[in-house]
Amino acid sequence: MNSRKLITNFDNVAKMEIGPLAQNCLTNTVGNARYPKAKTQTDALLAALTPYSAAASILHPTPTQTAELAQLRVTLNAALGAVAQMANALYADDEAALLSTGLMLTKERERHTTLEVPLKFQLVDGPQPGTLCAKAKRPPHAVALKYLYTLDPTEPDIEWYVVVVREGDALLTACKSGDRVYCKVAAVGGDTDQQPFTDVLSRIVQ
Repeated sequence: MNSRKLITNFDNVAKMEIGPLAQNCLTNTVGNARYPKAKTQTDALLAALTPYSAAASILHPTPTQTAELAQLRVTLNAALGAVAQMANALYADDEAALLSTGLMLTKERERHTTLEVPLKFQLVDGPQPGTLCAKAKRPPHAVALKYLYTLDPTEPDIEWYVVVVREGDALLTACKSGDRVYCKVAAVGGDTDQQPFTDVLSRIVQ
């Protein structure tokens, strides 16, 4: 099922592009068999585009004319948004029908089902005795790092302690001086929770 929709916010469309985009929308939507009841939206768009185009064509606008152009742009953006919202409501899962308005679809969300393994993973002494610090570099598209550590990796039912950090080091505190800690790390942020872990590192706590 398609989840992409037409964009409904046109604030970021460049000044040089907004007029042609609106005209293209009118050309494509007026008389479009998919939108037999779009007259209210297209009439409003034409009413917004005509004064906007005239104001935008002034080469050396006064401050007043510049302010008026900004107001006309807000009206034009809203009129385009109304066409997009109408189309999105009618054809939520029909990309061809949406594109037939001459407007743009939202960008398809990038999918990163499996993330890369974190890089530069290391264990170092913690800030106080009885602790360790785990460090790693977050891979592309990850939103956080998930560290798992244990004191005995040979147990049949290993009890892993979990520390998740968005930035910086992970402080491992469920240990004491002289313990050997075993740790591994995976990235967080893919489309599945089953992300690959690094190899296990170990270090004796100071």
